[in-house]
Amino acid sequence: MQKSGKHKIVIVGCGNVAWHLAKHFAFLKNHQTYIYNHKPNGLLNEFKSKLNCLTFSSLNDIIADADFYFICVTDKYISATAKKIKDINRNAILIHTSGSAKIEELGNVINAAVFYPLQSFSKSNDVDWSETPIIIEAKKLAVKKRVSNLAKLFSKQVVSLNYKQRLKLHLAAVFVNNFTNALFVAAGDLIAKKTDKKKIEILLPLIKQTVFKIINTDARAAQTGPAKRKDNTVMNKHLELLSDDANLKGIYKELSRLIIKQQTK
Repeated sequence: MQKSGKHKIVIVGCGNVAWHLAKHFAFLKNHQTYIYNHKPNGLLNEFKSKLNCLTFSSLNDIIADADFYFICVTDKYISATAKKIKDINRNAILIHTSGSAKIEELGNVINAAVFYPLQSFSKSNDVDWSETPIIIEAKKLAVKKRVSNLAKLFSKQVVSLNYKQRLKLHLAAVFVNNFTNALFVAAGDLIAKKTDKKKIEILLPLIKQTVFKIINTDARAAQTGPAKRKDNTVMNKHLELLSDDANLKGIYKELSRLIIKQQTK
C-alpha cells in the first residue's frame, strides 16, 4: 500500500456489500474510495453525497493506481467484471467478496484474493464489522498477509479458508440466515392469515430466546417442540391447518423428520 497520503480503494458495484465496505472505509478516514458501476444508478449519488466517494457510471477507464480492487457483483458477473480491470499497478490486489465463487473467477491474476464477510447485508441496517467474521483466501502468501491486515481493520475475526471450506461455510450461512428468514416470512403470513394479529411482532420474544439459547447452549440440546417429543397429535393438528398450502405442509413434514432424526443421534 502507499506509504503516504490516502490509500486508494476501488469498489465495483453499488449493492449492499459495496455500500457497507465503502461506509467502513469512510469511517477509517485514511482511504479514498472510488465506486464504479457498469451503468448509471441512482445509488451512486448516495455513495457520493453520504460517504464522500468518487463515483463513475461505467467500467471504462478504471483507475490503475489503487491499492485494492473489490469486485462486489453477483457471482456470474465476477469473471467478466475482472476482465474490465486491466493495466493496474503490479502491487494492486484484485478481490472478490463472494462466499461461493472460486478465486479463479478473477482470472490469471497473481495478486488475486477473496475477502468474504460472513454477514447478511441490507443497506438500511448497520453492520457490526468488529463481530463479523471475514474469510480470506489468496494465491500468494504475501498477498494473503496484506489482505489479512486489511481485514483486521474491519473485524476481530479473520479466518483463512480454501474454496471448499468457504463454500461449505457459505452453505451453512444459507441455512441459518436465508432459510431461517424465509421461515420468518412464512410465520408472518400464517399469523396474518390464521389469526387476528397482523404482524410477526408477537413472535419476537420467542425469536430472541431461540437465538439466546443457541448462543449459550448447544443447538441440539436446545431443541424443543412437538417433533422432538414425537407428539403426533399436535403435529397432525398443525398439518391440518396447513391443508390449503401444500408447499408449507411439505416443509413442516420434512423439518419435523429432520428434528426427529437429529434427536435420535
